[in-house]
Amino acid sequence: TLILALASSSASSQPRASSSDERMAAFVAPSSNPSEFYYDAAFPVPTLGKLHDELAELPADAAEVKLRVLCSSVNPSDTSTDGYLKPKPLGSDVVGVVVETDSAVFGVGDIVWGDIGSNAKLGTDPNITTKELGAYAEYAVALDTQLALAPTDSLPVLELCGLPKVALTTYKALTWYAGAPWSASSNKTVLVLGGSGGTGSAAIQLAKAFGAARVATTTSAANFDYCEGLGATQLIDYHSENWWDVFGQGEVSVIIDTVGEAGTPGYAFSVLSTHGGHGVSIADFEDPGAVPAGMTWSSFINSDTNLVSARELEAINELVVAGQLKMPGLSVYGLSQTAEAFETSAGGHVVGKLVISVNNDTSV
Repeated sequence: TLILALASSSASSQPRASSSDERMAAFVAPSSNPSEFYYDAAFPVPTLGKLHDELAELPADAAEVKLRVLCSSVNPSDTSTDGYLKPKPLGSDVVGVVVETDSAVFGVGDIVWGDIGSNAKLGTDPNITTKELGAYAEYAVALDTQLALAPTDSLPVLELCGLPKVALTTYKALTWYAGAPWSASSNKTVLVLGGSGGTGSAAIQLAKAFGAARVATTTSAANFDYCEGLGATQLIDYHSENWWDVFGQGEVSVIIDTVGEAGTPGYAFSVLSTHGGHGVSIADFEDPGAVPAGMTWSSFINSDTNLVSARELEAINELVVAGQLKMPGLSVYGLSQTAEAFETSAGGHVVGKLVISVNNDTSV
């Protein structure tokens, strides 16, 4: 594709150093008010050292790399921000070409990927947490501890852009909180709530890759084929039946909640196994109350754990290369169309991911 050709071009044509006089296209938040977000054709290009200047308590061994961004994507968390370090470009997921580096890990010309939407401490006041961000722009600065070489030989660049945040979220949910990977003899049943969204799409595939015997998911009937194509073996139309009525007590080994419906923990306890059942939510942070014996219930935000994620990304790379992880549901927008993509995201019911092509090439 055109984007792959751009990614392969010589980085030597890029200026070694950037200054406040250099300008780039970006989708910018001047404040925390979403109605004020705007596309800017002449926003200042970031410089190496930016993150260490602006943020505190970064990993001791983290070095910065400057990227020529190829593409990003829209996650629900990308459509809002705090009021600190503004104005600045939004955007978390990134695939880009290294054009300048302080890192011993990556060299100029490497194509890398990651999630740069970390929650981090504000440099002027470490008691305040702010968002890192910066991927909705022609150039971005990131930490080498949150990047890995992108598996561009295995998936198109635009498809890779839809994966970092949702894949990291699901990988951590399953391996940190749900005991994955599992042995075939464990006969695990995994239930993914919201299987056709970005995180749900990754969760279905990773549950299968990690050894689940059965992967059930909730979605609308219109998305049954999509979810089945990802590896779901049991499809529940949430319009016509409640998932907690489908299963009996103890039938479900793991629940991954990407929806956040009120009452989810209680419903989960009615179907999870009392012999090591795990529930993990990335969307529901209500107090689960007393968790029944033999079960666990966890909630977490990937952005809180994402300043150091290179090891997890490298493991995700292996899954992509093995053909066990992809993002076939893509809607592609140019960088100048980011506001339109945000409107689509706000409408809900997105299948797969909304991808932002920074050079405005929307062909897949």
